[in-house]
Amino acid sequence: MPDVSAMPVAIITGSGQGIGLGIAQALAHANHRIVLTDREPDRLVSAQKTLDLPPEQVIALPLEVSDAASWASAIAEVERHFGGLNLLVNSAGISPRGTAESTDEALWYQTLDVNLKGPWLGIKTCLPLLKKSRGAIVNIGTTRATRPMPGLFSYICSKAGLLGLTQQVAVEYISQGVTCNMVAPGWVDTPGERILQAKHGRPDFPNGVRNLTTSEEIGEAVVFFTTSVGRKITGQMLYVDSGMHVADDAGMIYLPENARGRYHDPEVAQRDQ
Repeated sequence: MPDVSAMPVAIITGSGQGIGLGIAQALAHANHRIVLTDREPDRLVSAQKTLDLPPEQVIALPLEVSDAASWASAIAEVERHFGGLNLLVNSAGISPRGTAESTDEALWYQTLDVNLKGPWLGIKTCLPLLKKSRGAIVNIGTTRATRPMPGLFSYICSKAGLLGLTQQVAVEYISQGVTCNMVAPGWVDTPGERILQAKHGRPDFPNGVRNLTTSEEIGEAVVFFTTSVGRKITGQMLYVDSGMHVADDAGMIYLPENARGRYHDPEVAQRDQ
C-alpha cells in the first residue's frame, strides 16, 4: 500500500460527471489524492461513490468556478485537509450553440465566465500552493480551439482564449517550476453531450461517430502531464481526438448536410437557445 500522505494532491473542476469524473478516476488510479469539485452537490455525492476511495484520499467540495470567493473557500479547505496542492485541472465547461449574430450578450458572458474566467480564477487562487510544490496545471480545451466549426461561436472563442491563457501562464511561471498545458478532446460521450446533442437534433448520439474518445482516455492524457516526461513539457496543446484536427471530421463524424442548420443557421440557433 502506498503512503497516502505522500501522494500528490489534484483538484479537478467539473468532476461531478463526464470528462471531469473520468480525469478524477485516472488520477486516482495513478495514486493521487483527489479533490472533486462541482456546482451540483448531487453530482459530487455520486462521483465520490463512483471513485470509492478512502476518506483520506478524496474530498468533495462545491465550487462555482466563475466566483473568486468560491475558489478561495475551496482552496483554503484543500490546504487545511491535505496540506498542499500539486495539480490543478480546469475541466468545467459549457458548449452552447450560436453564431456571431444569434449569440446574445448574456450567453457570451456566461460562456466566457465558465470556460475562460473560471480557469483564470482557479490558476490565480491555486498558484501560491502550486509554486510551493512546483506543480502542474492542465486545462481542458477542445480541438475546435484551432479548428473552428460553424455555430459554436462563444464556445470556440472561449476555448481559443483558454489556449492563449495556457501559453501565457506557462511563460510567466516557467522559472518557478509550474507547468501549464492543454488537453484538447474531440468528440467525447458524456451525459452533458448527450443532452446537448438531443436538444439540437441528435437524440441518437453517439451513433454514427467513429473513433470516439472516452472520458477515461482524457484522464490518461492528464496523467501524462504529471509524469517525469510530462513535467518537461509546458505551454503545449495535446490533441486527444483520434486525428480530428488533421482530418477535420473526414470519415469520423456522421453529420448529414440537412442537419448542419442546427449549428450555423441563425434562426435555428436562436430558436434552440
